[in-house]
Amino acid sequence: MERTQPVKAKRPKAIAGFSRIRVIQTAANALALCAAAQAIGTPRLAAEAAGPGGSAAADEQAIPLETVVVDGQQAGGALSSPKYTEPLLDTPQTIDVIPEKVYRQQGATTLSDVLRDTPGITFFAGEGGSADRTGGDSFYLRGFDTSNSIFIDGVRDEGAAVHDTFDLEQVEVVKGPSSENGRGGTAGYINMVTRMPEAGAFGDVQVSHGFGADGSMAVDRATLDINQPLPGGLVPGTALRLDLMEQGGGVPGREYAENNRWGVAPSLAFGLGTPTQLFLSYEHQYEHNIPDYGLPSTAVAGYAPPAAPGSPSFFSAGVDPATYYGFVDYDYEHVTNDAGEVRFDHAFQSGVRLENQARYDRSSRLVEASAASGSVAVAPAGEASIQQGIYQTLNETFSDEASLTAQFQAGAAAHSLSTGLELGREKAINPTWSTVAAGAPNPAYLVSIYDPLDFPASLPGYVPHRTGAGTGTRIDTAAAYAFDTVKLGRRWEVEGGVRADHYSIGELSVVAPSPAIPAVAASAGTATTPATAAAAAVAAVAPSRSELKSARTAASGKAGLVFKPAPSGSLYVSLDSVTRPPGASSSTNTLSTAATSADDPLLEPEKAVNYEAGVKWSLLGEHLLADMAVFRSVVTNVPAADPVTGEDDQLSNQAVTGVEFGLTGKVTRNWLVYAGYAQMEARVSGEISTNAQGLTLPLLPRESGSLWTTYQVTHDIALGAGVQYMGETERLQATQAPASTTFANQVPSFWLFNAMVSYSVSRRLSLRLNAFNLADHGYVASLNNNGYRLNPGAPRNLLLTAEYRF
Repeated sequence: MERTQPVKAKRPKAIAGFSRIRVIQTAANALALCAAAQAIGTPRLAAEAAGPGGSAAADEQAIPLETVVVDGQQAGGALSSPKYTEPLLDTPQTIDVIPEKVYRQQGATTLSDVLRDTPGITFFAGEGGSADRTGGDSFYLRGFDTSNSIFIDGVRDEGAAVHDTFDLEQVEVVKGPSSENGRGGTAGYINMVTRMPEAGAFGDVQVSHGFGADGSMAVDRATLDINQPLPGGLVPGTALRLDLMEQGGGVPGREYAENNRWGVAPSLAFGLGTPTQLFLSYEHQYEHNIPDYGLPSTAVAGYAPPAAPGSPSFFSAGVDPATYYGFVDYDYEHVTNDAGEVRFDHAFQSGVRLENQARYDRSSRLVEASAASGSVAVAPAGEASIQQGIYQTLNETFSDEASLTAQFQAGAAAHSLSTGLELGREKAINPTWSTVAAGAPNPAYLVSIYDPLDFPASLPGYVPHRTGAGTGTRIDTAAAYAFDTVKLGRRWEVEGGVRADHYSIGELSVVAPSPAIPAVAASAGTATTPATAAAAAVAAVAPSRSELKSARTAASGKAGLVFKPAPSGSLYVSLDSVTRPPGASSSTNTLSTAATSADDPLLEPEKAVNYEAGVKWSLLGEHLLADMAVFRSVVTNVPAADPVTGEDDQLSNQAVTGVEFGLTGKVTRNWLVYAGYAQMEARVSGEISTNAQGLTLPLLPRESGSLWTTYQVTHDIALGAGVQYMGETERLQATQAPASTTFANQVPSFWLFNAMVSYSVSRRLSLRLNAFNLADHGYVASLNNNGYRLNPGAPRNLLLTAEYRF
């Protein structure tokens, strides 16, 4: 992205109005496309109703909730990856498959929304605008950062973007080291499965309006999903699918902040229903937001300025949780994502299947953010220090994966074999920006913590520009794997496999240093006056270049034993291991020269092992899947400084032990349940630091759980209810000594209650109302690493959706 100067965001009312108009236009166009589709194709509902022994009239008696069921013998859903050859019931690992129609009922529109009902996941706020995924989905899974383990159709996604659900078929949460994907985190990974064309004709239009009692800006959203077979095509089984989305408006519970985005995702299929199939797809998504970096932690009770009247119950005296600490006319975020995919598969008569998928992703992000900061001297009581920054990232990923799966008999053993080869290249470019002239101090603005100045007339010394510094990184990967499941009779299954990855990592850094000039806090009330600094003539300093390289071959593997006391149940034990080479811990793929960093190329890679034992049982005619697992995840080769000698070593380790329960599927024909609970405990090696003994891993909840259930009361009315519980978490990392209590060290536990009611106006038209945070509970949704700032949770808000199916 070539820019000489950032583009200012418009005032929020202008953006909001523009977005609402665009959303209405999108909805109107979507309805027009619906009419056109009905003129050229047979509606899916009519086709289903007119099946064997059926009719359109019979469809009038159908129970809408039936479409939400996870069908077939896999009550918990089915994984999309060819690396898994067995159903979830017989897979010795904790895996959650969240189907589209479950999170649609919940009103979830982003990946973060979908994952909030997954036990063991906690969200965090990035370190300023430059942080990985600050503008996207940032979370911990089982106490480990998993933001760099997000996949789309099995390919690692490097972009710092909000992942919208408008073209997703399902979301898969795989827990434990991702040995099937090579390098990765200890806790697991997230895979988003995109929609592809289907054989039948159908369409779906949704128009939503979200609003809250707090008066925050409303949210408008429109989506279209249309699938049309092309019977006149040259290849049998040709179909076209188109998904569109546009969303505009504010953020519940926050003033001025906006999330505006639109997306288009066409896809084309050839050979549906035949042994040879070809899929072509493309996705484009664009965001233009007013970013929100939350509140300074001094706004939370316990870390508060002097008392003032009118205090909300949770936050400090007089501080409204909706308060925006930024400069609305200057702050903006632009994110562009493009992805193209070609997928081919052929099924041989012998039971062998060959698949190949090539995918290219490109993501760019440019953000100017103003946020409360603790990097300057602590602001006086009753005031907050605001600083600005401009950050830019560009990520590119190319991947080609070829896989061969086969089912065959060898003597008394039945084999399910999955083998494959993968080639990939990941690139990241991060130019450095500055908002002030070369050599000038970074301005710090003091504002009232109760009433900050969001629309200053000017920003003295504001000179946004590229400094000429930055980093560029590249990772080339070549991998081969083989996984096999051997069935020994009806009761025993043995699973095992290995994967070898060769990584070549390179980083080029350009540094343009200048003398540090300390800023001194200005007097209170001078919100638009930069902090004073000692006058100094700064001489030009020539940029310096440095290059780091690392090449490693890393092995990962897994083994499992499954015992089936009955066809509907499985008992299992498993072991998974993965190696994470330097440069693989963040979406920027950066190396480091810090001896205590896992990205130092001179260090040995970190290694993670997960031990797990569990039971899975399919109940009620295989419509309900219950599972329970106990696990222990251990990371070794953790770099740290010896507390006695001060020398750096890799003798430390981190471990998480826990138990997890899950229940997914239908209790009765009209009653759907999706529930989970996890209890975990972390231990860190005493060798890390004498100050760190007894500390837990950051943002690890001892207990977390959720329940979502829907019940079809009558033919036309369905009710839903959900509850989420998140136990208390701490931000302190295992390598840190206890921090000053000036800033927040903990996130208190909280409960959230949600509800849903839907009404079928007709066979095609339905209305749905979602209510979030019914108790209007004030809570902290996420906290950044250093504890300077936090994001408050959304207050009570509603989402009204009209859906038309054709």
